[in-house]
Amino acid sequence: MTVVVDFGTLGAEPRTGCADAPADGLDALAQAGFAVTEVASIRGMVCRIDALPETDCGASPPADAYWSYWHANPGDEEWRYSMVGGADASPDAGDLEGWAFGDGAAPPAVAPGDAVADPAPETEAPARDYTWIIAVAALAVIGALVVWRLRRDRRA
Repeated sequence: MTVVVDFGTLGAEPRTGCADAPADGLDALAQAGFAVTEVASIRGMVCRIDALPETDCGASPPADAYWSYWHANPGDEEWRYSMVGGADASPDAGDLEGWAFGDGAAPPAVAPGDAVADPAPETEAPARDYTWIIAVAALAVIGALVVWRLRRDRRA
């Protein structure tokens, strides 16, 4: 799932991230690599994303300066304003989640079709563990020696 954060008048460029099977919209935001601070008095309402805006998070933010929450399905050309907050949302795999700072009238400046999540960091391929193959080979050799010894002792 792709998450887009448009900082609007706060000055930072829009950023994207990726979330894998988040529990809700706030979890998607956090999984995508954004630091989230909720409004203390309202469960699930976002006060700050990546420490912006620099404000007290005790009460609800003003109606012209808050983080609005948006959704899009794969293939959509436009964002839809969310009727529920991030804590109450249930995003599906492949959905696009958007957050935009402002008065709630404008969706994220990055269109859903142009939103590409930053790729996950590449990880080094795990080293192959051949210990079990060596152990099986050693047991086979020991078994063969036991059989050879038993046959030799029977002949004598």
